[in-house]
Amino acid sequence: MIDFDIDSIRKNKIELLDCQVDLILKSLEMYKYMYGFIYPRSNKSLTNEENLRISLVTDTYEQILNEYTNSKRMNGIINMYEKEKNKKIA
Repeated sequence: MIDFDIDSIRKNKIELLDCQVDLILKSLEMYKYMYGFIYPRSNKSLTNEENLRISLVTDTYEQILNEYTNSKRMNGIINMYEKEKNKKIA
């Protein structure tokens, strides 16, 4: 059973290589996809725990993807600024 201890929620910051983020995103995507095959239940609706687990995986995937996308965009802006700055100096 998934148990959320809301008293111990804290924000984590971790630095990863692009290939590590890609691995995490692919793993989460595969987990969500495979969940439907691993726990098939004929003519039964998902339990609250199953819905919560799928939601948690989906939300985590989206959060990591958004952070990764923003990081790549900001890195591109910084690199573009640095190139322009170097052109003016040269």
